[in-house]
Amino acid sequence: MKKNTASFAVIPLFLLTIWIVGNTSESPIEVTYLGNEGILITAGSNKVLIDALFDNPNPNYRSPSEDMLERMLSGTAPFDNVDLVLVTHNHPDHFSPGFAAQFMENNPNAQLMAAKDTVTAMKDNIKDWGQVQDRVFSFDLEPGETAEKTVGEIAVKMFRTLHSGDLESPHNLMYLIKMDGRSIFHEGDSAGKMETFEAFDFSKENIDLALVHFWFPLYPHGQKIILDVLRPEHVGLIHLPKRLESDAPSKIDMVKSNYKDIFLFVERGEKKIIR
Repeated sequence: MKKNTASFAVIPLFLLTIWIVGNTSESPIEVTYLGNEGILITAGSNKVLIDALFDNPNPNYRSPSEDMLERMLSGTAPFDNVDLVLVTHNHPDHFSPGFAAQFMENNPNAQLMAAKDTVTAMKDNIKDWGQVQDRVFSFDLEPGETAEKTVGEIAVKMFRTLHSGDLESPHNLMYLIKMDGRSIFHEGDSAGKMETFEAFDFSKENIDLALVHFWFPLYPHGQKIILDVLRPEHVGLIHLPKRLESDAPSKIDMVKSNYKDIFLFVERGEKKIIR
């Protein structure tokens, strides 16, 4: 492996708010769950959307509510002044090229990062590519390669992996975001293999929050990825199928003692504040 340094019910936003005490000397991380792996992260004055721009999802997973989608397009709070959009990969339960094109056209200050195949799909849906091309950053990486890009006060490091099922396509990017002194990791849909994570050096990253698949803490190799490689202060669990929404919380409760702090996102609009 190469390594390179270079139903549709409207759910009210902020349905649940839980305060998680951590390092009080830095800005709090506000995390709002939007559906599946869709997340809005706020730290200080910075806002980042991850895997949130989709409106035609896999029916097995939650999508952002109609109200959320409308607010995103119009730039209405809490989606006002979004600095950066990150897309892990081009699958309909993470990304809709047409909706993403509308978002970028309607929000002229937002910038977007994604893999090359994802950007190509969005480009085909934009009437005037010249209007947004300077705000869209495309990355053509091989599995095992990394890249870095800074937008304003937000530093992003991306890690190309195979998609779940060891698929080459679509290209999956994991992200490490650093802003306002905090560090947030988002897994996307990696193949979830220990050797993949070990190949990237996370030992000095001091991750505050890791957002990973809901099943990671339930299996030995997933536990080792969290505890031995990522080593985050807090763990947020995402990509929960609808059919497991009633059973998963009790299963996560059974393993909570193994982690400093771990929580499962179920309800759209649920908000976590990490201090």
